[in-house]
Amino acid sequence: MRTLLRFLFSAVGLLVASYALPGLRHGSFVDLLAVAVLLGVLNATLGSLLKFIAFIPVIFSFGCFSLVINGLVFWLVGSLSHRLGLGFEVAGFWAGFFGALITSLVAGLLEVILIGRERRNGPSAPRTIKIIN
Repeated sequence: MRTLLRFLFSAVGLLVASYALPGLRHGSFVDLLAVAVLLGVLNATLGSLLKFIAFIPVIFSFGCFSLVINGLVFWLVGSLSHRLGLGFEVAGFWAGFFGALITSLVAGLLEVILIGRERRNGPSAPRTIKIIN
């Protein structure tokens, strides 16, 4: 259920980014849901591979080069979705860069507000006994 909500939040982020940036165009909301799934798949596969290959620039830029990689993947998703007939277009790299930034900010905010933070069930810290004299 959490994954479906994340795709929904990404689609809303894509919608907001399309209205905020002149270089992005979108079709229907169902198309944006399909684009959100495509974006998630490409970020998980190609984005992770590119970040692994560009490990040194990412380290030396304190992680800022990851924004460039996210913009490139977003631009690629725009090109692929246009070819698939989904009605989502990205005009260029800078539209992809800022579109990825706006989409991730909106989706992250919606997730924190509506779902909350994910609790991890890891080992808890050991409890200490305090002896008072």
